[in-house]
Amino acid sequence: MLDEKDFWKSSYIWIRYFGYSCVHYDKDRQEVWLVNKKKQHVVIFKQGEYTTQSLEFDKDRILEHQQQINAFLSIDVKRYDIYFLTEKPFNQATLNVKEPILVKFHSIQDLKRLNKHISHPIAKGHLSKQDNHATDYFKKRVLNQSPIEKGMYTFTPATFSLIAVTVLIWVWARFFAPHHTDIEIIDLGALAHFNVVHGDWYRLISSMFLHLDIEHLLLNMMSLYIFGKLVESYTSSLKMLGIYFLSGFIGNILTLAFNTDSLSIGASGAIFGLLGALIALLMISQHYNRKTVFQLLVAAIIMAVISIFMRNVNIIAHLGGLLGGALAVYLGYYYGSFKKKFYWLIGVTVLIILILVVKIFMTPSENIYNQIIQDEMQKRHYTQAEEMIEQTISRNYADDMTYYLSGMVMAAQKSKAEAIAEWEHGLEMFPNSVQLNYVMAISNRSLGDQKTARKYIRKAAELSPQNESVKILKRELED
Repeated sequence: MLDEKDFWKSSYIWIRYFGYSCVHYDKDRQEVWLVNKKKQHVVIFKQGEYTTQSLEFDKDRILEHQQQINAFLSIDVKRYDIYFLTEKPFNQATLNVKEPILVKFHSIQDLKRLNKHISHPIAKGHLSKQDNHATDYFKKRVLNQSPIEKGMYTFTPATFSLIAVTVLIWVWARFFAPHHTDIEIIDLGALAHFNVVHGDWYRLISSMFLHLDIEHLLLNMMSLYIFGKLVESYTSSLKMLGIYFLSGFIGNILTLAFNTDSLSIGASGAIFGLLGALIALLMISQHYNRKTVFQLLVAAIIMAVISIFMRNVNIIAHLGGLLGGALAVYLGYYYGSFKKKFYWLIGVTVLIILILVVKIFMTPSENIYNQIIQDEMQKRHYTQAEEMIEQTISRNYADDMTYYLSGMVMAAQKSKAEAIAEWEHGLEMFPNSVQLNYVMAISNRSLGDQKTARKYIRKAAELSPQNESVKILKRELED
């Protein structure tokens, strides 16, 4: 036997899993009208007693007031499905019509019969499952018009998928992959200017899924859960994913353009993009009130404040993502409504991205591997520095500075002779290195070989005549 709870729970299932919104509730008629504007589809849930005359009246009411309904909903409705929850079955075929518009009646005596009209496996299970919720639990959610609150209980598979993939990658990186050194973090897919300009463009996306600290992961996944659900419920799963990745991409492009000497990981830029998208959606739709704005501001402020206290926060990615999310929404909005503005905005966007890409390649790229090695050397972690040098050389990222640092490590750990041999090996690969010629001049002078020292310092002076250190050493050797 179907009761009032079943009536509200059925309506709630359509709202949560199928993207419908409640647009009308008539207490006297015991009916709820739900609409899916994308599908141009209206679903009506009714409950109570009926007569053949009352059912005919319901049908005629729809057919005779079609223009008013379309105007009220701001869409051209293509189909109506009326689910009548009643103990007494009726002949549906005599009521259904195809012209001038499709109207179908469904006689529902129990939830099993209603379940036959559902293809979504999770929704089917939810409808059949016995729960302890009161009738008001479902009623309040059906009648709730707040986009923030509605978004939080709408089923959002894309958001859950992103969270699941990100958490699985964290588990893999934390327990099954090397992740203790910066070089190992780079190998996992972190964003680094040096690697991207050498062709690793995949890092613009891969870095979004990396979180090494549990605090970082929890903060971002909590934020993704909130803002991802809101944006996905407001748009669609595919659009939410598009906004997410475009925001992260723009945030990372901006990072590469203005931050060339550090690593960047995490989904913060993409998540701030969801926040920017949500703000843009609310501004365009005008479907908000003070409560909605307050809820959104509180969530944004909490997210921003917590982010400030996290280590190595990438503010540039946050700002870039925020702008990217808003941009994605306005591009979609203008494409459907103002084509000229769309082409203007997309042209400006492409131009700015091209300028940023040019800046990325024009900015001198610091070899981040050398920076990491130097950091370990400053801490006197020479064994770790030596391991990183070997990794850098094996990955073909070594340059003349790498061999210079390698020699310095050998001088500290082994002998000057081995250091000189390493620098000579480096000069075989980088004969025009000022740094290696200079250090070879100093080393040979310390050994008393002035002739060889002068050979190296003259080469260094030829390569860099304005280098003060080179000029001073050359003058000392030739006096």
